[in-house]
Amino acid sequence: MPSQGFAKGKADSELVAYVFEPGDTLIALARKYLRKRSDYKAVQRLNRIKDPHQISVGRTVQIPFRLLKFRPSEASLSAFRGDISIASAGQQLAPVKGLDIGEGSQLTTATRSFITLQLEDGSRISMPSNSQIRISRLRHILLTDSIDYEITVDKGRIRSKVAPLDNRSDRHRVRTPVAVSAVRGTDFRTRVDALSGTAFSETVEGEVELASEVGSADTPAVSLPAGTGAAATSTGELAKVELLDPPELIDPAKVQSDAELQFAFAPSGPALGHRINISSDAGFVDIVAEQQSDGNNLALPSLPDGRYFLKAVSLAREGFEGMPVTYGFKRQLSTLGGSASSGDFGYQFKWFGEGSGKRYYRFQLIRDSKSAVPMVDETGLVVQALTLSDLPDGDYFWRVGVTQFSADTSDRESVQKWTDFEKLTVVN
Repeated sequence: MPSQGFAKGKADSELVAYVFEPGDTLIALARKYLRKRSDYKAVQRLNRIKDPHQISVGRTVQIPFRLLKFRPSEASLSAFRGDISIASAGQQLAPVKGLDIGEGSQLTTATRSFITLQLEDGSRISMPSNSQIRISRLRHILLTDSIDYEITVDKGRIRSKVAPLDNRSDRHRVRTPVAVSAVRGTDFRTRVDALSGTAFSETVEGEVELASEVGSADTPAVSLPAGTGAAATSTGELAKVELLDPPELIDPAKVQSDAELQFAFAPSGPALGHRINISSDAGFVDIVAEQQSDGNNLALPSLPDGRYFLKAVSLAREGFEGMPVTYGFKRQLSTLGGSASSGDFGYQFKWFGEGSGKRYYRFQLIRDSKSAVPMVDETGLVVQALTLSDLPDGDYFWRVGVTQFSADTSDRESVQKWTDFEKLTVVN
């Protein structure tokens, strides 16, 4: 039976340790588990075996990973939005939820586009906008009953949520042009900088081992436990750092009712800016929007009403993204504006706004000072206009409010907001 583990090295030179049992021969092993029967000769030379027909029971033999038989493993398209491309075997595949995606496929996302893949072992790969990856390996190794997954990031970034690897021969890797990350049950991010070619790896949970693919072969790999990251340059240098702490969202309970969604973070000295992802689910499978800012405030275009989740990170000056924090929030569009004008029958006040569900308005008119008791306070209005006549000369302040109930009858919460006070001077 195979031992639990494999020797470290380059992707195609790693070795699986196999312990010979009674009745085993190198020829029989090749027939059952090697890609070509003649590959037994390479194993024989590597292990300095004199007779391939006679091997002592209990002897450990090292077998190159590249020689092993496998069956194709699978990935499926869990969620997608926007303009995406999936190419396989020279053909473009029409994206549909549940689509099988095999080894050799290339996936690309355009601006404001997102993809999430579900791998056979339960791992997930999420691609944000302007990214491109290749499924380099998607295999199940027969000898070790293990997985052999490798994702190559050619452009942009991905987030990998890797299922725990119970078999020590399992391999899950993320490769960039300059480095490769090997993981065991973890949550981590990989990004390739388009200008410098530097590859960034950041570990959120578990541990990642990052090795340079360029420069000196003697450069040691870097271990990245949770809360750390490393940058691999095009010259083979590896620089390890501590990731920034999660940012603090100001007023996280705020209902997002404005035309644009607005998020503000507490200032933090080390943070250069922030990045956010918005998802319709807590697992961030169905990502619907993303945004990045050089400051503490971010704005997003309008989203449909509903419940969402926000994942936020701080951006470090060195190019790293910090540790994430997740918040849930409610989106219920409710805008409000108003105008006042004089007419033949007095002063007419009008108001308008956007939002689904029932809307009830409240109008207030105050004489002389905003802090005075309203001389007009009309509540429960369903019309969007009000005319007042016989107003004495003087200064007035007016405003209108709205209470909006969600079109979703299961949502009992309401949104309330007011316009700013507007000044009206009456001269008859």
